Amino acid sequence: MWWKFRNALQQVHLWIGLTLSIPFILIGLSGSAIVLVHALPDFKMPFSTTSGEHHPLHRIIAAANEAAPEGKSAALVRVPQGLWEPAAVQLTDPTRNGNQLGDSLFIDPVSLEVLGSAERYRNGEFMRFLTSMHLALMFPSYYGAQTVGWMGVAMCLFGISGLILWWPRKGQWRQALLMKRGTKGFRLNRDLHGVIGFWSLPVFMILSISGVYLVFPTTFGDGVKTLLPHESTLQHLEIDAATIASIANPDALTPDDAAKLALAAVPGARLHSVQLPPGDDGTFMVTLMPHYAGEGAPQISAFVGPGASVAAVVDPRQDPMGTRILDWMKALHFGLGLGAVWKVLVFLSGFLPLLFAITGLRMWQIRRAQKRVVPDGLAAPAE
Repeated sequence: MWWKFRNALQQVHLWIGLTLSIPFILIGLSGSAIVLVHALPDFKMPFSTTSGEHHPLHRIIAAANEAAPEGKSAALVRVPQGLWEPAAVQLTDPTRNGNQLGDSLFIDPVSLEVLGSAERYRNGEFMRFLTSMHLALMFPSYYGAQTVGWMGVAMCLFGISGLILWWPRKGQWRQALLMKRGTKGFRLNRDLHGVIGFWSLPVFMILSISGVYLVFPTTFGDGVKTLLPHESTLQHLEIDAATIASIANPDALTPDDAAKLALAAVPGARLHSVQLPPGDDGTFMVTLMPHYAGEGAPQISAFVGPGASVAAVVDPRQDPMGTRILDWMKALHFGLGLGAVWKVLVFLSGFLPLLFAITGLRMWQIRRAQKRVVPDGLAAPAE
């Protein structure tokens, strides 16, 4: 009974896989290209190689305002997150667009030298093409997105069926987990298909499931809600008296004061950025990151001021499990949140549908050719 089911599943896996291989390949390759294009600005960022103590935020902001084009001023300062990374100050034109963020200036946090600038990233024609291909296969937006969503469901099913077909017999685990040297023909393609498929399955499934969620957020979210708690939480946290007493002038908070108050209210986090209030007595929005998380992970937002108080904190770590899963799905799908290694894995995973299509097709061609050459009942295909 099991072998009849397995043979039937193998035929379904083969023929539906080959039928859907072209859209799978287009979705995968366009996704890899999007990850690469989004990573390019990171390579253009200048290095800050000066060693020494970092200047406080208000001095970094002052250096940016001094170098900013006429009519523009600092609206947000992002602190260095890694080695040799400069501080990035985003500018705004208060007379034209309120506090809307625009171009950035890169400031050496030690010397306060302006290292360079960057225009606010805007999608060009090529990026719009990639996005349309990945989200809708170039079809009209609604129908294309629905198609891609169901392709994501199909990818999930292929991941599960592939694992069932790969599952080795007793005593064959070692050869199922590793590529055998010197193989060629059917065995080489089977090893590439099975071994790479097994080791890449966690990444493949995470991207496929999160892709389904991004296309069907309401349906998927409702499904998660029935299984796990799912809601956002707004917290009001107290700050210790010593931190409040250390603020020189509570009626005129500086960006450094706002960062200090936010870090005191939210333990286990590091400073990411501080957005300045539009007015002198407004509220700072301080963005924090969990110590374990990388760029693009769900962020913690603390609203500081007026006065030496934190009005509210939105901390995804305190959300119910269902909400945390959905928040992380968005980040992980775009290669964010877990550092450079995860981004590289997501980039490489876009080539998996192409690999599976080629190796699956070659296995079928080799078996078909062997059946033509060897009469039925005399020999089995060589593996």
